Amino acid sequence: MAFESDQRIVDLSDIKVEKRQGGSIKDSTLIDGIILDKERVHAGMPRSVKGAKIALVNSAIEVKKTEVDAKIQITDPNQLSKFLEEEENYIKGLVDKIHNSGANVLICQKGIDELAQHYMAKAGIFAIRRAKKSDMEALSKATSGKIVTNLDDLSAEDLGHAEKVEEKKIGESEMTFITGCPEAKSVSVLLRGGTEHVVDEIRRAFDDAVGVVSVAWEDGAVLTGAAVY
Repeated sequence: MAFESDQRIVDLSDIKVEKRQGGSIKDSTLIDGIILDKERVHAGMPRSVKGAKIALVNSAIEVKKTEVDAKIQITDPNQLSKFLEEEENYIKGLVDKIHNSGANVLICQKGIDELAQHYMAKAGIFAIRRAKKSDMEALSKATSGKIVTNLDDLSAEDLGHAEKVEEKKIGESEMTFITGCPEAKSVSVLLRGGTEHVVDEIRRAFDDAVGVVSVAWEDGAVLTGAAVY
């Protein structure tokens, strides 16, 4: 919730709602953090990280493509080896910048090269790629982390914090839970139900209920219903 002078304003975008078929309505839960409909990019990465230090990056962790078409003519096998070695060193350098910042979790808005995934797994970093812009902004609010564009600028001060980042199987697929955010300004709700129809109905009811509560909060008054005489 945000406050401006004496006016109370509710930002409903601070409540992230995920719905997943399977389980019962009672399995629905409020999370003091963010749920991402994503899984880690490499099976060798840790499935769970405690004391998470989270780097929020909105640039690709891969070799940059040139803005103009270019061809490289290789006439010697040694040239090819040198070229591949340079690419590998560049990717490793990007991962080193993330690791040296103290981050053990990376949430990237864009792509992550397969070689970078390998190095991150070796470093024990939990990584997610192609996160939505809205999820990045919600994570920034929840973890107090700063979204960084240039890895050269990434430092420990930019990292978000959470007690735990964990991948869990919910229904038929994996989801990532970022929980235990110390000063969460953004939260998540996971809605469950036995069928897709039930989950959709729960979502509509939830949206209606939150909408009513937010209006009552902003107005600071409630008019209760009563029988007509």
